[in-house]
Amino acid sequence: MLLSSNPERKLNKNQKDGSSRFFVIMKFMNKLEEIANFARKIHSGSNDGHGFDHIERVVNLAQKILLTEPSADSELVLATCYLHDTYDEKLTTDVPKQKTKVLNFLNDIGISKKVSDEIFSIIDNMSFSSNLSEKKVLTLNGQIVQDADRLDAMGAWGIVRTLEYGWAKNRVIYDPNLQPLTYKSKEDYHAQQDNSTLNHFYEKLFLLKDLLNTTEGKRLGEKRDKIMHLFVSEIEQEYEESHL
Repeated sequence: MLLSSNPERKLNKNQKDGSSRFFVIMKFMNKLEEIANFARKIHSGSNDGHGFDHIERVVNLAQKILLTEPSADSELVLATCYLHDTYDEKLTTDVPKQKTKVLNFLNDIGISKKVSDEIFSIIDNMSFSSNLSEKKVLTLNGQIVQDADRLDAMGAWGIVRTLEYGWAKNRVIYDPNLQPLTYKSKEDYHAQQDNSTLNHFYEKLFLLKDLLNTTEGKRLGEKRDKIMHLFVSEIEQEYEESHL
């Protein structure tokens, strides 16, 4: 639990459970608000599909999955969702420096080392590229965060985000002469970033449905996967119709 390091978390035998629970919830909400504000500052102004709107959707999707996973640590899951892109190598030129900034922030607001370690472990092992050479073993908490993030890379919003990222990187949307690539490692994935935007669906997004972990995540992913396939099929068909 996010607040487990706080001795006030423990119930006093003479305290009523209700009032104690209210105290815990309020403390949690205050810390989560601080974490959200920290992430908001980092992602403000982003126009590459990784803005704070993406973060909020991931948080909301995680909350939906949490309703079906009562044994998960909801506090830790939501905190990690807010922080999961704060030192992404696609978004920062100095990952170690940015990661230290996140760690210092968590220390400053009183998050224990045990909780911080799990947050960083999830973030460091949840990405698509990190799992190319070998599948990383995640806790249930990590699986929920990973599913929520992957779900927002799929479906209608996934299409929007993919186009946004492609425009930010000056990628061509579609070129039939450019073939989708197969990546074997994280290094390989990040070294080959000059392909077309549409190929990203074949190289990554169409694979996500079969990589989801939770029952609810898989259920939500079915429709989103179909939407992406329909979009790509239409793009390719209309391209052929307009290029005789």
